Amino acid sequence: MKAVVPIPGWTSFARRASVLLGALVTLSGPCSRVDAAAKGPKSIPVQIGLAEEMAANEDWDEAVRRWIEIIYYFGPSDQEARAEFEIGALALRRGRADLASSQWEKTIVRHPDSEWAERAREALKRLGKEHPSESAVEASPYVTGETPPDERQFLVAEGDTGIGLYVFAIRDYLKIPSLFPDSPRAAEARFRVGTCQALRGHPELALRQWQRLLEDYPDSPEAQKAGAAIAAWKAVLDAAEARTGEASLSEAEAEWRPFRQFATQPDRGLSYAEDLFENGILTYALQEYAKVLCDLYTPKAGGNPHKAYARYRMGVCAYRMGERDAAGRQWRRLLADFPDSPWAGRANQALAVVGVTDPFSSDAGTPSPAVPPDMPSPVVKRFHLAGQLVDCGLPTVALKEYLKVIHVLTAGNPNPFQAEATFRLGRCQQLRGRPNLALDVWQQVLDGFPDSPWAEKARAAIAQTRQCESALIHSAAPAEEGQP
Repeated sequence: MKAVVPIPGWTSFARRASVLLGALVTLSGPCSRVDAAAKGPKSIPVQIGLAEEMAANEDWDEAVRRWIEIIYYFGPSDQEARAEFEIGALALRRGRADLASSQWEKTIVRHPDSEWAERAREALKRLGKEHPSESAVEASPYVTGETPPDERQFLVAEGDTGIGLYVFAIRDYLKIPSLFPDSPRAAEARFRVGTCQALRGHPELALRQWQRLLEDYPDSPEAQKAGAAIAAWKAVLDAAEARTGEASLSEAEAEWRPFRQFATQPDRGLSYAEDLFENGILTYALQEYAKVLCDLYTPKAGGNPHKAYARYRMGVCAYRMGERDAAGRQWRRLLADFPDSPWAGRANQALAVVGVTDPFSSDAGTPSPAVPPDMPSPVVKRFHLAGQLVDCGLPTVALKEYLKVIHVLTAGNPNPFQAEATFRLGRCQQLRGRPNLALDVWQQVLDGFPDSPWAEKARAAIAQTRQCESALIHSAAPAEEGQP
């Protein structure tokens, strides 16, 4: 066996990166922010607060994407320099010192006189890197007030790709043909979904996306590129005698015909969920099905004919992700809420077949939480969406929705769900295996909502968690000499 030869300089570079990680709190803050409560939920201060909360909850990828959105979707603003720096800091958290360095170099070049450029210089110095030559030309903003939403969404996806967040990029590219079907970027976005799938190591999914582009946009300039990409990849796969995966589809998936309609907002939301499922992004497909179920795509006084189907597909996603009990609960709730729906028959069939091949636990007999028939505001919808995601075994995704309930939808002002949402945020951290973060969140309930019934629940959860952690520590202690 050959000895492993270290890359020259890598050990010292990795050590410097490790030291810098410990100093990131100092480099990243504190800094002054506009009072978020004085702004609306889509304001830059509110979005910065959400990005900070996601980082504090160690959801690094989601925090990166939020800073990318602050630049491209919610901009323009005077916070671009900070956003660029923070993206670099989070890249280092994700183990990408190369991306961190290039991001900080961009911060210095674009905003040489800003405090964030000074912090970037210090960060590069700690990594043992020279900072780049600085430009005296003031950088233009990434977007203007006239940049349309679909173009902003495309730029967010490009930002995701540039920082190596290919799953997030696929999600953001897919929003364009699904939620903005008339966008001039739709064909290009579909092509880039295929590119991201290839970069993720899923050429069979890339081929499907490029084939879809040929079907949906045959006269677009991207159709020619898609045809060339299909031919090139098939030749490579044939030469390598690699299977494309097209023959590995299950019989049920081969018969599945995704929903493709765009007349209404619920139609578009459902089409987006189907697109995510088709691309194998099951976690976020389930989230989008749950959004359809919870009326996040339903306008005021509008109808939503897709709830039964969305609930059925939530079960399918949960099953595909290995959450058998969660799948069973979705289908049982469908039978309870929509007994006359044609999807109730499918749910019955799924329960019968899956129950034989993958026996459910005793919990599977309990249906998932019901969704109230009347959800009058976005904060109510988001709160119930988060609960559905927890029930489906997705605490990390639910965490983001609870943070929106707490910090975003009422722009930091009090709302009736904040105390409970904060408590349940702690439960999400507990489910993620982050007891220390759970304890921090429950302490926030005690500090911020001392007179609420959730304070008592938080106190009990803190005591129970500390007791469990203490037992684990003692169980790991070595036995005394002479003791068994």
